[in-house]
Amino acid sequence: MAQHARARLLEVDAETIADLAEDLLRVAAGLAATAYVPEPRDLGSASAPGGRPRILLAEDDADEREAIAAGLEADYEVAVVGDGNQALASARLGVPDLVVLDLRLPGIDGLAVLDALRGDLHTAEVPVILLSGQADDATRVRALDLGAADFVQKPASLQELRARIDRTLRLTRRQTQLRALAQTDALTGLANLRAFRSRLDDEVRRARRYGTSLTCIMADMDHLKPVNDAFGHGAGDRAIAAVAEVLRSQLRATDLGARYGGDEFVLLLPHTSAGDGRILAERLCHRLASAELPVGDRKVSLRTSFGLAELGPVAGSDDGAELVRHADEALYAAKRSGRGRVEIHGQPSSA
Repeated sequence: MAQHARARLLEVDAETIADLAEDLLRVAAGLAATAYVPEPRDLGSASAPGGRPRILLAEDDADEREAIAAGLEADYEVAVVGDGNQALASARLGVPDLVVLDLRLPGIDGLAVLDALRGDLHTAEVPVILLSGQADDATRVRALDLGAADFVQKPASLQELRARIDRTLRLTRRQTQLRALAQTDALTGLANLRAFRSRLDDEVRRARRYGTSLTCIMADMDHLKPVNDAFGHGAGDRAIAAVAEVLRSQLRATDLGARYGGDEFVLLLPHTSAGDGRILAERLCHRLASAELPVGDRKVSLRTSFGLAELGPVAGSDDGAELVRHADEALYAAKRSGRGRVEIHGQPSSA
């Protein structure tokens, strides 16, 4: 009885925290109306915006699988599989919003599937509800340690299962929104420095593992201080946001644009050589050189300098920091060479 009471208390606390988080989101919404939001795959969601959540159901009993799917299909897009290997393949092929996973599955069991999902970058954040007709305390603890969102004892009514699915999706959505806000620069809507550093480490590891190119571009506005002095910091903030919008308009879904600090930006381009990165930087530089921001009866220049570097061929202990440092050195070379230009680290000046 005491154990059940403690479990119920934890559940109540979780919902209370979720409600507080929702209040925080409403307050923060005005600060990040144009917030950077990671791609759906990064968030562990395969459903289209505004569409029905996608549920992956892994259950080996055909009758029970059919009954559960029929009970969920009115409100969810349901994909069904009959063993653990199929569950993993399906989740990786089209990342679902939630997985309902029977503990006893042929091929590999539910715990092994859960462990594999958590170990995959694309599915690590997907919530998993485990189903089991026979599970001891040690199994439940193991499931929670592996990151299961909930554990449902079979036989469970469809009403209970739907309630638990809805609750898990609601909590996950709030956590995702909070995470996006925590990774967003409120002024520009780009990623913030914390998000950039986290992504940088991931992309460096991926580039080293698969032998692919990775390029970093640093950008810095050339004449922001005179704008702040003449028109005030409000006008300066508008200029920073305008530059950010031009940068964002040219990025691919796989790229990352972040505000590095003040009027400085950083772009991370996976699968991109320095030569290809230069093409992008030159295009951005040209567009910003001719762009102007109306401020009262005056127009403010958005001219910006760019420096870029490609991840070196020899692995080191601090590759990410070195990549950014090299891009920053190239940026200052562009500043010294007359501003409003692009320089590549390790190559002669284009002057």
